[in-house]
Amino acid sequence: MKSENNNFDKDIQKDKSRVDQIKFDNDGLVPIIVQDANTGVVLSLVYANSDAVCRMQETGFVWRYSRSKKKIMQKGEESGNVQRIVSIDLDCDKDALLVRVLPEGPACHLSTVSCFGSEEVADMLSELALIIKDRRQNQDSNQNSYTAKVVSNRELAIEKLREECEELIEAKEKKDLIWEAADLLYFTLVYFENREVEFGDVLKELRRRRLSH
Repeated sequence: MKSENNNFDKDIQKDKSRVDQIKFDNDGLVPIIVQDANTGVVLSLVYANSDAVCRMQETGFVWRYSRSKKKIMQKGEESGNVQRIVSIDLDCDKDALLVRVLPEGPACHLSTVSCFGSEEVADMLSELALIIKDRRQNQDSNQNSYTAKVVSNRELAIEKLREECEELIEAKEKKDLIWEAADLLYFTLVYFENREVEFGDVLKELRRRRLSH
């Protein structure tokens, strides 16, 4: 389990008064909306007690209260899909939290980016980007993975990117355009990961351009 979060606002760790401001329900719980800090996608809705909130402040990772297991648990404790906290905000009624995170894997136990089952293109590409990141970070356990091979070799990634771009341009039939476009998107994400560029940052730039026009 990863134990450090360099993206976490240290002021949140110091501000212990935030827990005292929260209006917990009769069961001592508060709902938490977990949102991807890069894409804006809502990942999940979980519940936390005061202990779980304190652990989030202390560690910079998402913790929740499991109502079935009757204990607090770190998100990704079993799957490894931890969520690094960027910010924690209390709503105007002080009875709900918005936690913006950088996920390190799917949020849902069904291995989808979001527990709400969104099929938006950005979500699908974000999920693919996470898979590619996993292949790079865990190459020892993915030695037979083609993605792991390409993502660790910049020259090969560049070669494939150029090749797929040319094949897309040269495609004649609609079905071939679709096939080559899918390949190009895949190798673009592989190249991003090789260059340590977050796909979420690209989405942010696209959103900025849209809002400025």
